[in-house]
Amino acid sequence: MNRSSLTSAYRDERGVSAVEFALIVPVILILLIGMVYINEALTVHRKLRQVTFAAADLVAQQDKVTEADVTLTLAGAASLLSPYDTASLKLVLSIIAVDNGNQSIVWSRAYQATPESPGNAPAFPVPDNLVLDGVQTVAVRADYTYSSIFSDLAQLFTKGGDLAMADHMYERPRISEKITISP
Repeated sequence: MNRSSLTSAYRDERGVSAVEFALIVPVILILLIGMVYINEALTVHRKLRQVTFAAADLVAQQDKVTEADVTLTLAGAASLLSPYDTASLKLVLSIIAVDNGNQSIVWSRAYQATPESPGNAPAFPVPDNLVLDGVQTVAVRADYTYSSIFSDLAQLFTKGGDLAMADHMYERPRISEKITISP
């Protein structure tokens, strides 16, 4: 090969756009998949917030509930997560009493989780600005592990592919200061 043919090959710009395209497409695809993953995770978190609000709100509207009412309320609230899988959803509904600033569990029920023990301090206490002595508080905590078809890809860029989400909601009883449960 002579010097003139090397110079002409060096100045030839055919195929430059194909090389640029090949370099940019993977980056754009990763950004697009990341946007879809984050958007879907935000949607799931919004639904998780709806689950905790619905469960707390429905119980707070009562002064007496039965075991069946609470079971149906928690299952109904969990169904708000649809179309996402509820297998990893854990809900804990607790009625918390406050006496002289001390919080304790009156009763607790759970969906796919372990309820809190009556008489113990709550695992997720009522914030100080919501505490009223002598008035019970309905507290609902939801834990969810979000897994998507992109979780394995996300694992390449983060510590783990699945996202652990949690939410909690507090409501005061509306009809009376206490909510009782019966079998």
